[in-house]
Amino acid sequence: MSHLPANQLARGEMDREHNVVAAALSILLPGMGHAYKGRYGAGLAILLLGAPLSLWVGVLLSLATLGLGLIIPVCFWAMTAVSAYYTEDHRIHHPLNLL
Repeated sequence: MSHLPANQLARGEMDREHNVVAAALSILLPGMGHAYKGRYGAGLAILLLGAPLSLWVGVLLSLATLGLGLIIPVCFWAMTAVSAYYTEDHRIHHPLNLL
């Protein structure tokens, strides 16, 4: 049994849901999870610089490694999703109105 008040438990559950949404958005489009959490600069940099660069490097390396270089964009997408999950949320949250 937890010793936390009900509003802190609900807040923790909401934070977890926000983290899962951010990770899912980053899997769909790298950088969107960071933007969802209010890190607009990081999200834009990942979307416009990181994703194209990882694809370019992956394609170039795949030519030299018989396709093994394509693991680079996959790893990049996975790392962005994990980063979005653990990034601190900078959006403004209103207090929960629990009775």
